[in-house]
Amino acid sequence: MQFKALITSGAAGIVLVASIISAGTEPLRAQLLYGSLVGNVTDGTGAVIPGARVTITNEGTGASRTGESNASGTYSFSTLATGNYRIEVRSDGFRSHTETGVPVGVNDVTRVDVDLQIGEVTEVVEVSATAARLQTDRAEVRAEVGTQELQNVPVPLGRNYQMLLQTLPGFSPPQNAHSVPANPTRAVRFSVNGTANNNNNVRIDGASSYNPNLTHMTGINPALESIEVVNVVTSSFDAEQGLAGGAAINLQIKSGTNEMHGSGFWYHNNQHLQAYQYLGDRVNAKPKFIYNQAGGTIGGPIKKNRAFFFVSYERTAEHSNVTKLVKVPTVAMRAGDFSGSPLPIFDPMSAAIGSEADRTQFM
Repeated sequence: MQFKALITSGAAGIVLVASIISAGTEPLRAQLLYGSLVGNVTDGTGAVIPGARVTITNEGTGASRTGESNASGTYSFSTLATGNYRIEVRSDGFRSHTETGVPVGVNDVTRVDVDLQIGEVTEVVEVSATAARLQTDRAEVRAEVGTQELQNVPVPLGRNYQMLLQTLPGFSPPQNAHSVPANPTRAVRFSVNGTANNNNNVRIDGASSYNPNLTHMTGINPALESIEVVNVVTSSFDAEQGLAGGAAINLQIKSGTNEMHGSGFWYHNNQHLQAYQYLGDRVNAKPKFIYNQAGGTIGGPIKKNRAFFFVSYERTAEHSNVTKLVKVPTVAMRAGDFSGSPLPIFDPMSAAIGSEADRTQFM
């Protein structure tokens, strides 16, 4: 059983996640929020091995599940939390097989086929999973932005994960839109594969996140450090995706593990670190602009292998002057002298509209 809550307030955002793992409770069937492990168990000749005992263990949380291969030698574990797993396969008359570091992602099916070797049960064959695995069990076109990219790839001020979506095929460059009161999370708009920008569906741990007044913008944007992975499907959607014509974007919020982990950050920018605007007045000082974004994360065990916590905090403070380039009338113009106007100004009552030659110019 897992519980997650997302809390935001004004310019500050807090993500609080509490995860409880119970071996006696069967999780709800929702592939959208979890991943799956499947595979075939065979011997050296390629013959299937039914009844092989398969145990999988999440290397981060210690949560484990056990099953058996069926009559066709196939095993399957669904609704798995994201992370790296250890797979142990045992069968009478064969050496035990152990494979570590098997990645399981959100909305993903990971296939690990096991070839058992004849020998004593006490003998163990260990394999460390390092090579990338091909997606062979689903037809959808998908991509991911993982934790490493979210934390290490530079993004503009605001540190919005949506800025990284343009690195994926089919995404248009993101565009800022609307005022801060209308769009307080500073979400951006984008289109996918030529569809309208309101044809995308963004989910945070399975719950749709959109601005009810601006359906092409998301309503909540978690801090980069709080996101485990961003899973994106752009074609051949499964039925459970739904509500998307362009892209189905699924965010997985981090959870705690058996080890304490944390991070801290502070980003600062001001007018002295920026150039003058193209048409700005270079004689006077630059307009005031002070931007600070700070926060941190911490996660760990409440009870080892059973319950975990994860907290993310982020606050944004911006102080700036509003600048605008306008043209105003000179002192002479305000006194009624328009001779210095760069464009001629005519008396609208002096002639018909369009007959400039007969019109009287204000001087």
